[in-house]
Amino acid sequence: MPKIILSLLTFIMMFTAHANAAKNTTLHIKIMTDFAPQLDNSPQNIATGMMLKLEQQLNGAVSLTFIPASRLREWQQLHKFTDVCLYNKVKNPEREKNALFNRYPIMAFPSNRLVVLNHPELPKDITLSDAINKHKLIIGITKGRSYGEKIDAFIAANSDAFMPLPGTTSALRLSHMLFQNKIDAIIEYSAVFISRHSKDPRMSNIRYLTINKVEQAIFGYIACSPSKEGKKAINLFDTALQEPSIFKDIIDLHKAAFPHTEQAVLIRALEKAYKQ
Repeated sequence: MPKIILSLLTFIMMFTAHANAAKNTTLHIKIMTDFAPQLDNSPQNIATGMMLKLEQQLNGAVSLTFIPASRLREWQQLHKFTDVCLYNKVKNPEREKNALFNRYPIMAFPSNRLVVLNHPELPKDITLSDAINKHKLIIGITKGRSYGEKIDAFIAANSDAFMPLPGTTSALRLSHMLFQNKIDAIIEYSAVFISRHSKDPRMSNIRYLTINKVEQAIFGYIACSPSKEGKKAINLFDTALQEPSIFKDIIDLHKAAFPHTEQAVLIRALEKAYKQ
């Protein structure tokens, strides 16, 4: 066999081996989410955008596949498989018993608001206790979602006063129920609600009531299966999040997404979290 053909075959074999080795070192992770950009080319929300930026920053070390799932099913899949991660999840002691969380938050949100339609008699600042006991409000919540440690604890202690709705589209359906006066209020971030319904003419009658005695900023983290693959994914994500360019992306995305009045609180909270 001519030397030139042997050389060419050797090169092809070496290239194939290198490609296969690179492929084998890529960590393939399934991202369970109620927002899957690969399925419908929807505009990216902030947290999804950050996950894609982390994948790009890791340059082939990890490959993410977004799979649609309700909030309840997300956690079920994370426990069932070893290669599943969730994102934008509130970290609390109960969840840390069942999942591996990364060190650095990818999102910060202003505190949840009590979103109501009309109800001019309600004060702009309210406790959940007054909302359900004094004002007798029926409040809709998404089943399986964490609203922050203090709100979660209140809901658990007063579960009969809340209307939980399961499913991938529960947040959107709760909004429609609010507009139809089937419930009196929902617990949601004002920026999320405004983004979701900005073109609805009924928005002029929506009020965002501050819930007293809750955290000013709530962080969203990445949670992964408690497995070897999950631990490797968490380490990779935290490595990428330590890059100054990624932190700048996080800050820029928050500046673009939140009103100026809320930006300062969120940015200060993120800067503090990343210095710890």
